[in-house]
Amino acid sequence: MQDTVLFVAFEFPPLGGGGVQRSLKFVSYLPQFGILPVVVTVPAEQYPRLMPHHPIDGQLLRNLPDEVIVERIPCEEHVRPSSAIAHWAEMYFSISEIFKETWRSSLEQALPRLIEQYKPVAVVVTVPPFAMGTLWRKLLKRYSIPLIMDFRDAWSQWCVAVHGSRWHYIAKLKEERKVLQAATHVICTSDQIRKDLLQVHPKISPEKIDVITNGYDGLLKPVAQSSKQGDDPFVIGYVGHFYYTPSSRAAIFKPWWKKPIHRWLNYTPRKEDWLYRSPYFFFQAVRRLFDEHPALEKRLKIRFAGTTPDWLLEQIRSFGLEHICEHQGMLSHDEVIRFQEQCDALLVTSSKVIGGNDYSIAGKTFEYFTIGKPILAFVCAGAQRDLLQATRNAVLCDPDQPTVSANQLLSLLQGETIIEPDYTYMEQFHRKALTAKLAAIIRKKGKPCVA
Repeated sequence: MQDTVLFVAFEFPPLGGGGVQRSLKFVSYLPQFGILPVVVTVPAEQYPRLMPHHPIDGQLLRNLPDEVIVERIPCEEHVRPSSAIAHWAEMYFSISEIFKETWRSSLEQALPRLIEQYKPVAVVVTVPPFAMGTLWRKLLKRYSIPLIMDFRDAWSQWCVAVHGSRWHYIAKLKEERKVLQAATHVICTSDQIRKDLLQVHPKISPEKIDVITNGYDGLLKPVAQSSKQGDDPFVIGYVGHFYYTPSSRAAIFKPWWKKPIHRWLNYTPRKEDWLYRSPYFFFQAVRRLFDEHPALEKRLKIRFAGTTPDWLLEQIRSFGLEHICEHQGMLSHDEVIRFQEQCDALLVTSSKVIGGNDYSIAGKTFEYFTIGKPILAFVCAGAQRDLLQATRNAVLCDPDQPTVSANQLLSLLQGETIIEPDYTYMEQFHRKALTAKLAAIIRKKGKPCVA
């Protein structure tokens, strides 16, 4: 007999981007473990207005198993205040996305029917949007149904930008704690996120928080070792966003007295340098390589798939690399796979946590495992570097050592780099194996959700 779960994924296909892959694959594999997922999300036609900066990729639903049920519950569209002051106040005093308000009414009406019709043994809520944690903690107060939270990213400890003030951070931390307390189980995507959560919430039991990383589908491919010969360029490719903006970085690192007066109270619990997530240090190494070996400028191409922000073009210009950089724009997931297969190496980067370890592992990293191309990793201490060291399938470059990194690039281009992945170790990251862990957690069921 199958158990049924409500799987709440505000971001779900046909919405595109890396954030939907984890939810899509979980619900696709769960039926193989005797668990029927009922996806609770928003109508497809609302995404262009609710999330206008996200791509739409209708092909993603093509392989969703027929038995998976998708319940699309309308979400009210937020009306921006007409007054500039009111808009500022709304933004300043908010600690999470507006969806916790705009989706609540429809869900309150739909939830009794969903529970009566499907009789779920648990509710799985994936975040971001982090407002989903707050919303579903409150919605489930009246029901004795276990809540399982899936943190695709860090919440209070995600420091890509500053908080409005220390008060904002404390309020976010308090709400995060309430969600952790209400949940029967908590899942996160790296050991470092788990450590960070336990550090800032020491009263939460360590047994409550499990790690299920992102993963890959398909088969692992042997990594190609040969270099390009003849006139064909060696192509290094990158897919996706960098989650970096110069203004956000300046807000983190600029002294308070150098900021506009309305930003004097800005606060961040730690300093994360997201310039390291950008290709800046990769470009620096490429420039160093070309300065030492000018002939190589005709042998290398760098291709980007995704949005092309102004700061990226400026970085490219500052290193004089316009002639070797190409921009493919936004691609569907199928097109992304073809793009990766046409590259000779695939670039990943990571942010730098000052005095600590980075917690994020880019979802694309696992997908790279199935492409069979060397991974060129400009990564700092943390979860991404630890994973690639363990899998042994990457050229690990220290972003703060441009000369050493340039020499590593030279070896890669000349075919001297030998990569010998640990395929046995990598098998644990297949999405079917990861979903088996989620299925085991769901079957534990645990105590009901209580606020």
